Amino acid sequence: MGSFFILLPYFTFHFFLLLLTHFTSYTFSLCNQHDTSALLQFKNSFSVNTSSKPNNPEYSWEPSMYFGCFSFSFKTESWKKSTDCCEWDGVTCDTISGHVIELDLSCNNLNGELHPNSTIFQLRHLQQLNLAFNDIFGSSMPLGIGDLVKLMHLNISNCYLSGNIPSTISHLSKLVSLDLSINWFLEINPFTWNKLIHNATNLRDLYLNGVNMSSIRESSLSMLKNLSSSLVSLSLANTGLQGNLSSDILSLPNLQKLDLVGNDGLSGQLPKSNWSTPLRYLYLHYSAFSGEIPYSIGQLKSLTHLVLSDCNLDGMVPLSLWNLTQLTHLDLSQNNLSWSIPDVCGNLIKLEYLYLFSNNLAGQVPSSLFNLPQLSFLCLSSNKLVGPIAIEITKRSKLSYVDLSYNMLNGTIPHWCYSLPSLLELSLSDNHLTGFIGEFSTYSLQSLDLSNNNLQGHFPNSIFELQNLTDLYLSSTNLSGVVDFHQFSKLKKLNSLDLSHNSFISINIDSSANSILPNLVNLDLSSAMQVPFICSIWLTTI
Repeated sequence: MGSFFILLPYFTFHFFLLLLTHFTSYTFSLCNQHDTSALLQFKNSFSVNTSSKPNNPEYSWEPSMYFGCFSFSFKTESWKKSTDCCEWDGVTCDTISGHVIELDLSCNNLNGELHPNSTIFQLRHLQQLNLAFNDIFGSSMPLGIGDLVKLMHLNISNCYLSGNIPSTISHLSKLVSLDLSINWFLEINPFTWNKLIHNATNLRDLYLNGVNMSSIRESSLSMLKNLSSSLVSLSLANTGLQGNLSSDILSLPNLQKLDLVGNDGLSGQLPKSNWSTPLRYLYLHYSAFSGEIPYSIGQLKSLTHLVLSDCNLDGMVPLSLWNLTQLTHLDLSQNNLSWSIPDVCGNLIKLEYLYLFSNNLAGQVPSSLFNLPQLSFLCLSSNKLVGPIAIEITKRSKLSYVDLSYNMLNGTIPHWCYSLPSLLELSLSDNHLTGFIGEFSTYSLQSLDLSNNNLQGHFPNSIFELQNLTDLYLSSTNLSGVVDFHQFSKLKKLNSLDLSHNSFISINIDSSANSILPNLVNLDLSSAMQVPFICSIWLTTI
């Protein structure tokens, strides 16, 4: 009996603690009734088509960037009147007050208008709001957005918003990230821009891709320097920006991503000194940046993506560029750059994509380039490259796309072009290559272009085993012998075939052959020696 009274206080205490924990957690997780009502009214102002499927997303090689949804979530389907809104999909509540602090309805397939008096603007404790990838077609951004003064993260991208961004957005002084991208009819004026940049001093990530910023001038853009201590990502692609961008913006001390793609009226030059920043992604293609690539580029030790194509860059490429050992994507194509690719390009052991086409590259292509362990895409076309193509490459090569066309390369086609398992597309056209076309021992090729070279010999029968081939261009290659056209019927995926201007080749088209080419759209057999019975070819798509 004595031991019972000794243990009684112990059980009483723990039983009380259990009850307290139960009721406390129940009370604190209960959604604020005002917020419940606001959410339900917001839900009822939209329709949701649960039977539709999203279009396939459009990918970009820019990190974490795609246009579209992999799937719809239909989160509002769980929103029921008699249930705790803190348990609803897409809703997060403060554990003490019960107020809704986060709302994520991205990819929910909402259809309707965002009304000026929408109840969503009554959720005054919201810290995060994500409505990305919904069909709010034709809606303007309401003034009420400025009432959500506690917002830290706002994403209304890809929602078909239109009109002017209201100046009340500048009331969101706590913003850390703002994404209004891909609302093609949305516009921001200088007054709103200036107020926003002046007030949102904690802004780390700013994404306005596709928003009309054509009225924003240099003086307003220079205000971005006010965010020097906070700004990490700045993405203003295809916004119609004009004028000259100060190089100081490219040197912001914490900037890791800068995307100014497609602003062909925006000029500027790369910083010539003091460019030691943590920049990882730099996209300036299709802009009016000009001048030389400075030696200071080599100070960007964290750079993984450097895309400066189709600008007005000229001069020599500094050797310091090849010290950027973190690079995975390098695109300097369609400029007026002049240099020879150095052997030290082998330093870029993480490089996956290399595009240098349409420049004034001269000299030979170093073998170290072909042996980069991660390189998958290599395009050096339309330059002044000379000499032979590297004879040997590593068997572990990941090369899948090789374009060396429109140069002055000579020598024979190396064996790896016929045997590399990873190779999908090969273009060596318009060079001075000689010798025979070898026999293919790998059948991964989808596109092959050897046109306009000084080749010779018979048409290789192993080409008929390339079951994945969609495009074959062998015009003006001095091929000889007889080609049995019916053999091409093995290539069911063939879309384009060009054997023209081979005056020593005889194309035998047997009228009894079952030459079915179900996907063939382009066929050129002109100026071949013999082409009898051409009408016997069955081109099902023409």
